[in-house]
This record gives sequence, C-alpha cells and structure tokens, in this order.
Amino acid sequence: TLFLDELGDMPLDTQSKLLRVLETKTFERIGANDPVRSDFRLIAATNQDLQRMVAEKKFREELFFRLNVIPIVLPPLRERAGDIPLLVERFVREAAERYRKPVEGITQAALRVLTRHSWPGNIRELRNVVERMVVLARTPRLDESDVPPEIRGAPEAEAQGVGALAGRSLEDIEREHIRQTLEATGGNRKEAASLLKIGERTLYRKIERYGL
Repeated sequence: TLFLDELGDMPLDTQSKLLRVLETKTFERIGANDPVRSDFRLIAATNQDLQRMVAEKKFREELFFRLNVIPIVLPPLRERAGDIPLLVERFVREAAERYRKPVEGITQAALRVLTRHSWPGNIRELRNVVERMVVLARTPRLDESDVPPEIRGAPEAEAQGVGALAGRSLEDIEREHIRQTLEATGGNRKEAASLLKIGERTLYRKIERYGL
C-alpha cells in the first residue's frame, strides 16, 4: 500500500509520472533504465479541492479521474465535535508516553473548553495543542488551566476570528498561517514544518508559491 499525502501540492510534471506508474504498474529507478514492476494499492489524501484545481489547470484531469475511484470525504473537526473527546484521550496517552510524562487523563472542564473551539487547523491543530498541554503539565490530570489561553478564550477569539476569516480564500488563510508559524520559529523551516505537520519539501513549495 502506497500512501501519498498533500496530493494537491504535487507538481504537474510529477503528476504525469505518477499517472504513468498507475497505468503501467512499472517505474524506473533513478539512474537505471530497466523498468521495475510493482503491484500496489494507492491511497491519496489532500485538503484541497482537486476538481477546482482541474478547472484551473493546476491538476491533471486524467490523474484526478484515475484516482477518484472510492472518494472518502472527511468533514472538518468543527462539524464533528463529538469526536473531540475520543481524539483528545488518545492524543493525551500518546504524548504522555512519548515524553514520559505522568499524565493520566483530562478533566471534563478542560474537555468542554476544547470541544467548543472551532479548530481551523483540524486534527493536526488539536494534536499539537494536546501535546503542548501534556509537555507543560504539572499535575497527573490536565485541567482547564492547562488549555492554552488562545483556546481557553474561544468565545471571544472565535467571534473575532469568524469576522476576520469571512470572505478570505483558503489560500490566503494558509499563507497567513504559514507566515505566522515561520515568524514564531524565527524562520526555522524544519521546525515550522514540524509544527505544521507537513514535510519540509511541501513547506518549501508553499513558501515559494506564496512568496514568503
């Protein structure tokens, strides 16, 4: 099974190569001329509207139809708030084990705060916030005071955020998000890519694309 993430960021020339591999089930190693056969199942993911990209000539139409066999649309986290407590519990366990922190769980008060947030960054943002809470925790159980201030003040912040985001394109929002992350990391692209949960090469392409 081959999983390709951030498919919408793939350059057009690479799309052509991928299409050829999908059609022929063969590829050539770098520096070699002999084709190698490969039997694989492909799973691809993207947060972009590929149909719109096809119309704008930014994504190859034939590759889109070749990939669009069994589409699975995952709604944004704000539309499935009931999943948040389950995700938080899992992320707490994972972070506690990774950082060897004696954190055993989270209170209902803290969960309520996390559940009412809109999570524009979806699961990646939620995971980052929970990880931060675990790392900085001083008690075995995460409480409302452990929730970052920008999340804890969700009602006021979101009321302003909705007005600020309304009418802006997803590209504008992504550009600003990347810019702020680069600013927060002092321009450290490796650290920024880690915080954004994307590959460094993907970040480099976005930096070039948005002129950052």
